[in-house]
Amino acid sequence: MKRFSAALLVIAFALAGTVTVRAESPTNVYAPDFVSAVAYGIAMNDVGDMVGTSYTDPGCGPFCLAPLETVVWKAGVRTVLPSVPGFTGTAVSAINNQGWICGSAGFFGFTDAVVWKPNGNAYTAIDLGVLPGTAHSVAIGIDDTNRVVGYATALSGFQTPFMWTKDGGMVDLTKQGFPNEIPLGISSGGTVATYSHWYRLGDPTSVTAMAPAPPGGWFVWNSAVAINDAGDQARGLGIGTEHPFTYMFRYHHEGTGTWQQIDFTGTGPQSPGGIGSINDAQDITNTVSGSARIAYGPDGLNQSLDALFSPAYKSSITSGGPMNASSQILAKIFVGLAGRLVRLTPVTACGTSCIKVSKLVVSAKFHQDPSDPGHCTPGNKKEYNLTHARAVVTSETGARLSGVLVSGRFMDEYWTNTRVSGTTNAKGIVQFNFKGPCGVGTEAFIVENATKEPLVFDKTVGVLAGSALPKF
Repeated sequence: MKRFSAALLVIAFALAGTVTVRAESPTNVYAPDFVSAVAYGIAMNDVGDMVGTSYTDPGCGPFCLAPLETVVWKAGVRTVLPSVPGFTGTAVSAINNQGWICGSAGFFGFTDAVVWKPNGNAYTAIDLGVLPGTAHSVAIGIDDTNRVVGYATALSGFQTPFMWTKDGGMVDLTKQGFPNEIPLGISSGGTVATYSHWYRLGDPTSVTAMAPAPPGGWFVWNSAVAINDAGDQARGLGIGTEHPFTYMFRYHHEGTGTWQQIDFTGTGPQSPGGIGSINDAQDITNTVSGSARIAYGPDGLNQSLDALFSPAYKSSITSGGPMNASSQILAKIFVGLAGRLVRLTPVTACGTSCIKVSKLVVSAKFHQDPSDPGHCTPGNKKEYNLTHARAVVTSETGARLSGVLVSGRFMDEYWTNTRVSGTTNAKGIVQFNFKGPCGVGTEAFIVENATKEPLVFDKTVGVLAGSALPKF
């Protein structure tokens, strides 16, 4: 998700003309495809491949800091992206529909732009270098022909926009007739947004000035933007002086351009917010003050994604990232007391021949060391949590179903990410136990799948997630 940041560029939300709300919006119901217990999702392509960072599970609970790795999730497989020689640390910014990934290597302010080229199930890191006369570079995004845009920074702090291609290397965009402004976003077809312009790569005649921010104190932040091939954009506009709030706007590219305010809640300086994406239909995904939103195009206003989320999970969606061509949304949901990275996928209710998890009970107990009661001590194997999950599986009519293979996952407020599976007995019951570290806060369990041919697992009903605080 592209977060609001004044450090990059300046954007502003603006309202021009009358707001028209579309009479009808899609009525998708979303359910989560689990990605990771402790992770941060950055981008997703149309086949559902995702990039971001995630923590491993070293089994140490609260007594260590787990390694944070830069990864890609492809077809359900988590792959750590290779490092770049001479640099410590990597970060990703985008993945295109060819599977190419762009990002940066090094510490913030001292980085080189990087591309990771897919090679089967592996990746090769390519250091893009810098422009002549500059010292560092940052990759902002990549289109579907593998053109990367970003900016290079001189030691003086002066920044120059660049484009990189495999055959041509890194070139100064200003020398090709494009504005001397940092790219803030790029579409899959190569349409670029900057602070005050938008254009199509390869066509300097396409450079178009943005309409000014609306009157009344609105200003444009110089930060991340989502843009589609036509030039329509999702941007955040600021208002206020000492502690400005950011509001989401849709920018319509037609004519001289118009701003449409789609969010009237706003995100404060200390609250999580950001832009997910805008597609060809001008549907916008975004996050406002820690709540995931969607605004259906061409002129719909923000609505909560929680209202479209399956009630079976009894959870809220706290982050709304990019949406792909299959209407999947990279997001975070709460399971227990921690956010989990998921790919929200449209689902439909099952009418007949269904599998339903009608009941899920999660309980947890802290087992103490009799010689040291009431404590959770590093390295003491006599102290641990034992978590139990019990699910009752039925048909849509309530009949108990035997022989259903149920898979799920145990998690806590730290690093635990343990997948389990089991088959329901003659009474339609399946039970799971997990022995894990103590001192990890609330224990949680999520049902990921339930299968038995020819039945269909219904994710829109029942109870598919639960949690418990360990008892003594």
